[in-house]
Amino acid sequence: MDRAKSNAARGAWPVALGLTGLLLAGPTTLVGSAGVAWANPAESSSTDLAGVQAEIDEASAELDAQAQQAAQAAEQFNAERIRLAAAEQAAAAAAARVVRADQAVRAASDRHRGLAVSAGRAGGFSELSLLFTGDLQHALDRVGAVNALATRQRLADTSLRLARRDLTGARHDADAALADKKEIVADLGRRKQSLEASADSQRQLLDRLQARYAELKRQALARAEAARRARQAAAAAAAAALARQAQEAQSRYQQAVGIAATAGRSFAATPITAAPPQAPLGSGGAAVAVQEAYAQLGKPYVWGADGPGTFDCSGLSQWVWRKAGVSLSHYTGSQWNEGKRVGRAELIPGDLVFFNEELDHVGIYVGGDQMIDAPHTGAVVRVEPIWPSFQGGVRPGA
Repeated sequence: MDRAKSNAARGAWPVALGLTGLLLAGPTTLVGSAGVAWANPAESSSTDLAGVQAEIDEASAELDAQAQQAAQAAEQFNAERIRLAAAEQAAAAAAARVVRADQAVRAASDRHRGLAVSAGRAGGFSELSLLFTGDLQHALDRVGAVNALATRQRLADTSLRLARRDLTGARHDADAALADKKEIVADLGRRKQSLEASADSQRQLLDRLQARYAELKRQALARAEAARRARQAAAAAAAAALARQAQEAQSRYQQAVGIAATAGRSFAATPITAAPPQAPLGSGGAAVAVQEAYAQLGKPYVWGADGPGTFDCSGLSQWVWRKAGVSLSHYTGSQWNEGKRVGRAELIPGDLVFFNEELDHVGIYVGGDQMIDAPHTGAVVRVEPIWPSFQGGVRPGA
């Protein structure tokens, strides 16, 4: 898939953000987004513009690729947090079993020890010695009692042996559960470091893009001035339009740099913890989910965030439906199976819409082929068209 198709398919960073119509048609002609061509007052100017545009395209393509990889990594991070929650429950259950097994061993040991003392007081378990002690009737009575005591002692032996075996097994399971938990924590640590590095890299690319758009604006203004001096009105107007578009793009990227930097710091400061259980906080279904989604517009995207001030894509869908009375997991792969599947023609506001073969992005459908989503680093929760890479819809609570 080429870069432009990839961008459209994933809904990631648009190449040139409104300047995709810019075509460089050779060293002496530039065609702007309005389709106006002009002669080049200075041949080197066209070459410079071409170079800047090529750098913008390259940086934009690299940013898009990194955003795609980071989206997949972020959802795997969310999945691992769910695994950690399950591992912590398993470890806690295993530890509790060890405690119970240890108590059972202590109780069995006490019974075994008590029976041994009773047997000692009874003179041991030798029936022959008992028969030659005292009169016959009392001897027979003592034999019956001692036999019963011996039976209890054998049962106590078996009980103690089984209790010890269960304790050994419980300790083994507890060690395995703890090792599994530690492995997941270590994996989460590695994933977190990778995402932090990706955040730094994406922020640098955003910064580079806003700098290149600043340069594009500077060169376009210089070109407009040269065209005006050469009395080339159409060329001057086209260059001025290009400068305005470059200024708008520069401003957007400048804002994105700040959002990405804040998001990166926020994610870096977030401790590695298990995904907590999320009980519903409200009711009302899809209408409330949509209303709640609109209420989150403008809040920054942060990996692993589930509100109230920042969100990632599955954290946002979890949040709005929790307010609507339905608990969802904080992971797109789980949310895909947490409701009724619906096709595109069946979508109604509130449905979750999933994208890309990896199902690594989700939004909340709001009608009119539009959705609200938290798209990627450097962006905020926003309304945008459903991406071409739509895979299917899910209706939570249905």
